[in-house]
Amino acid sequence: MSRGDEFRRGWPTLSAAAVGVGTGVSGLAIYSAGLFTSDLGREIGLSAAMYGLSITLLTFGMALAAPVVGYAVDKFGVKVPTIAGALCLATGFAALGTVVHSVPAYMTAMALIGFFGASSGPIAFTRAVSSWFDRARGLALGITMMGMGLSGAIIPVAIGRVIELEGWRLGYLTLACIALAGTLPTLFLLKVAPRSGSTQGTPGRPADDGDDFATIRRNPLYWRLILTFGLMSVAFTGLVPYLVPMLRQYGMSVGGAASIASIMGLAVILSRLVIGLLIDILRPTAVAASLCLLCATGVVLFAVGGVGFAPVLAFTLGCMLGAELDMVGYFTSRYFGLAAFGKAYAGPYMAFVLGGGIAPLWVGAVVDRTGSYTAVLYVVAALTVLCAVAFVALPSPRGPRRVTPDPSETKPTPASVNADL
Repeated sequence: MSRGDEFRRGWPTLSAAAVGVGTGVSGLAIYSAGLFTSDLGREIGLSAAMYGLSITLLTFGMALAAPVVGYAVDKFGVKVPTIAGALCLATGFAALGTVVHSVPAYMTAMALIGFFGASSGPIAFTRAVSSWFDRARGLALGITMMGMGLSGAIIPVAIGRVIELEGWRLGYLTLACIALAGTLPTLFLLKVAPRSGSTQGTPGRPADDGDDFATIRRNPLYWRLILTFGLMSVAFTGLVPYLVPMLRQYGMSVGGAASIASIMGLAVILSRLVIGLLIDILRPTAVAASLCLLCATGVVLFAVGGVGFAPVLAFTLGCMLGAELDMVGYFTSRYFGLAAFGKAYAGPYMAFVLGGGIAPLWVGAVVDRTGSYTAVLYVVAALTVLCAVAFVALPSPRGPRRVTPDPSETKPTPASVNADL
């Protein structure tokens, strides 16, 4: 089947997945949290340090829930976990806007949102999209994750306006409504592709067979993949939240630093498409390694050349940030198939999320100890080069799987009609 045919057949699921990722926990909770800090500081005494810890609790909650979400996706299909996670996310936002009146309550709510809202994140959506796309899987996953980038561009502006006009409590209630609205495309459009030779999907028998999870977790390649994406996250994500403060320390104005940060946002959106397309047509491990080397080059140029290379640094960081979860889904599905994709994806995804929670801590500790970002920049460059080596050492992901249809599945059964419910 051609790439065009895959998009003609899979566009409803692809559209629903992009919306779902954008209105799930990764799109709404993370990108909106900073909008409320000033008001929460006045109302409940939330300090900058406590806010930072709340983000760590949110990400750790998501990471800890990943294996549970993976199991649920493999067991119950893609719709039930995503809708349940979105309902929990909406409930958490509503609680933040109505019943949270202290810092401990806020911290608890953020941790619970991360854990119980985690199934509204990318695991199920990546599983569904991968089942429809084979030749164009990288590009399709990039489009899916663009939903998160668009959310990052739209949500701060929209919710910020609500907060200005109606107050922070209504801002949280608006986020709850957005999370609920995001379930509609999932409910009506999101589904796993039917197996070859059948008209409907079948629970437990996905469109693209592969290894069972017991086999996958005994495979050294699986643990190498987890370590590689964990290293990738620790290497560069810690620099992202410090970009503007670092530029300010280098003497750049607030407006100038904000303009440079916007370059990173544009690079995130662009890299979703470009990297996704490249891993479809070139050797994926070489593309991933080249991306790491590109990031290392941008970091070293900034460390040596100063603010004149700030746009290069922002662009290369954005390229890395825009391709990470796309590649997690792509490599996992290519190496191990889709039969146990949810549980398999949870490993490298959890490693990446945990790395994203740890990275800002080590960056902050080094800056506090040395008083500058110079050492951080060289450590980031070294780690991203090491990550490039790790990708080169991985085998090339295998190509499309060809599944022989099971004769017993050539006709739809009552159970198969509800495969994705």
